[in-house]
Amino acid sequence: MGEIKLIGLDADDTLWESEIYFAQVEEKFLELMDKYSSDGDLEKTLSSNEITNLRLFGYGVKSFTLSMIETAHIASKGTISSSDIELIISWGKELLQHPVTFLEGVEETVRSLSKEYNVFIITKGDLLHQRSKIEESGLDTIVAGFEIFHEKDPESYLDFLNGLDIKPENFVMAGNSLRSDVLPVAAIGGRAIHIPHDLTWDYEKVTDQSASTSSYGIVESISDLPQHLAQEIR
Repeated sequence: MGEIKLIGLDADDTLWESEIYFAQVEEKFLELMDKYSSDGDLEKTLSSNEITNLRLFGYGVKSFTLSMIETAHIASKGTISSSDIELIISWGKELLQHPVTFLEGVEETVRSLSKEYNVFIITKGDLLHQRSKIEESGLDTIVAGFEIFHEKDPESYLDFLNGLDIKPENFVMAGNSLRSDVLPVAAIGGRAIHIPHDLTWDYEKVTDQSASTSSYGIVESISDLPQHLAQEIR
């Protein structure tokens, strides 16, 4: 097993809470839409619109907000009031300004890992928002650097590693998403570690057999990551 030359840590729902706030806004949105639509599948419609809009708007709060507005317009057959559209926009602004809330053990673990390894925060989504969260967290002053991908796919990871002259077998990526943090890294020959979170966005869920646990490690908490790595090196 190759020497670890770089550790990548996902950001949202690995270092700090994210999906919980989207879920709270989605719940408020569905309650708002009760007066316009009796569609029992509105939650699925919103999710479908989000995924469709990723190709145009990318990931993040802005895309989610636009998807809510589009879903509201369609579900209400164009009758949604301007005041309710304004309310939806205000929820999006709140998401963009929500303070960073670390998951348990994050700061201590990142400091510990950074003393022994080169550590990068590797995330994806809206460049401005993700950068502001990283800087607000203060972790940018601890880690070796950070990278914000447009998409976390095998090609993006390879481009990133090639730019640092690091081979995949010398790279470890840890995060909460099988789709974005684990399987793409395992596919290029890197080492991936899954840190499950209680909430996972539907788009990031993996239900097929490609998620064989033989290709990656699992830890219950980011606090367990240093010990897991130490055992792997032995």
